[in-house]
Amino acid sequence: MKRGDDRVIRKRVGRRARGAGLLAGLALQVGLALQVGLALQVGLAASALAQTAPVDTGAAAPAPAPSAPIAPAPVAPASPDATIAADFATVTAAAAHARQTLQPLETALDALAGRNGAAGRDPGFARARGPLERHREALARFTALAALASSWRDLGHELAGLATTVRLADVDALAATVGSGAGADVRTALAAYRQAVGAVAAAAGALGERVAAARERDRLGGEARGGKVDPRYRALIAQHGETLADASVYVPSSPPELYRPKVAPAEKVFDVALVWDEAEDEWHRLPGDVPVEDIFRDVFLATGRRPTPGQLKTLSGIHAQIRARTAAVDALAGWLDTAATGDGAAAQAMARAADAAATRETLREPWRLRARYAYDATFRTSWLAGIDAIRRDLVGQGAAGAAVLQSLDAVLDRHDMTLESQWAVAVPPAKATLKVTAWFRDEPKARFVSLWRFDKELVRIEIDQGRATGVRRGSVVQSEGSIPGRNCVASDSRTFLANGTLNFAASYRCVRGDGVIEAKDRVGVGTWEVVPDGPTTDGKPTDAKPTDPKPAAEQKPEPRRRGR
Repeated sequence: MKRGDDRVIRKRVGRRARGAGLLAGLALQVGLALQVGLALQVGLAASALAQTAPVDTGAAAPAPAPSAPIAPAPVAPASPDATIAADFATVTAAAAHARQTLQPLETALDALAGRNGAAGRDPGFARARGPLERHREALARFTALAALASSWRDLGHELAGLATTVRLADVDALAATVGSGAGADVRTALAAYRQAVGAVAAAAGALGERVAAARERDRLGGEARGGKVDPRYRALIAQHGETLADASVYVPSSPPELYRPKVAPAEKVFDVALVWDEAEDEWHRLPGDVPVEDIFRDVFLATGRRPTPGQLKTLSGIHAQIRARTAAVDALAGWLDTAATGDGAAAQAMARAADAAATRETLREPWRLRARYAYDATFRTSWLAGIDAIRRDLVGQGAAGAAVLQSLDAVLDRHDMTLESQWAVAVPPAKATLKVTAWFRDEPKARFVSLWRFDKELVRIEIDQGRATGVRRGSVVQSEGSIPGRNCVASDSRTFLANGTLNFAASYRCVRGDGVIEAKDRVGVGTWEVVPDGPTTDGKPTDAKPTDPKPAAEQKPEPRRRGR
């Protein structure tokens, strides 16, 4: 080879070496690019450059850098509401598990009581078991409501009840009472239930703080709701005035359309519950002491349908009546629980009842029975018919069922209840028109006639100078009202006896022209008889009488109408 040819070859080799160096530098840059997320494009560029590099010098080109994994897209953090919803699901699952572990514990405790007479020997044993009944109710009610609710915002109130009712302290007190001498079945069940309750307490406690923060965020007129331009805040001012709107900080409760003062106001007039009716675009103002949250929950559980704001307003207005219903059903359920035990007259009557199995089943869940009896009229009628069937059976047993029948009637009378079998033999009859002749004891010659139209509990009274209405409880009718033409209020309590006689006590409160109030109480007696449903006492048709209310107690005669 000639020397000139050698120089040419060296130049070519040099150029190729420099090209290889450039490729190596490019590979380094590619590796850096891969580290910042450009893996796919740079990898393809490096591969293409490597394929075009000269290779006739025998020098190997540098290998392409390895491909880096593609970085995942950043995940947005969950919203506070989504986090709370997930936490509620955790609490619900924990409550369901605790409810499952409670059943074997109660079975083991029943066996313990049977083995060694613990309940009879140690009264503290029964007291220590008492909280478990409250645990059972709180756990069952929470899980049932959670299954119905579509939003965690409907569950906040029940969560607070769960946290304060299902306590580890109750389980520890029970464990201390039964002691180490309890069998392995009791110890194992206690340990499992304690662990389950601990899970409920831990989850519910943390969640309660988040719910409180969410309520503060969603307060009426708060920044999250537009501040003072919040349409609901403006509507509250328009309806009830700025004084009430600014008297408290109102935070949502459960349901979320219910708002209460964050801090109890010093003045009673501002202690209110405010319910926002979205459909009507208005606020319902309710007394603060009405448990609207409990009404919402129980109606939901009883009917399976979420109550509307209008329904909450209506039911809050008759809360006293609802409270009387729940007291009555609790008393009747207690009587049935006792009646179902043993083999006495009541147990036999209950066993023979057509719906005995269904009645026993309702007793297993007192919280659900209470809600359905209070808010489901169809269920209430059906359930009372079952009680009445037992009562009819006791009547049919004669002397054998007399004592138990008397105890049932006492419960009914205590709660102002009358069953159909009682109406059948009621005095006066359940539905009848009575002609009543009455007089005051200190004025026996002045006698007065009136008509009393009975329709079970409702009584319409027609007196010479007007009309009145009364409420019947057994054989006693209570009436109250104003006296036409006089600035007086009168009340009357009248007892009708089976022999056709009656007695009454009347009370009058009159305001004289000088503002002085005069009070007078009078008592009297009379007679009654059933008459055909016809004209009124003055011979005019019923619909021709004046509509001014007049209580039955008003017995002052007119001079020309002293006799009948």
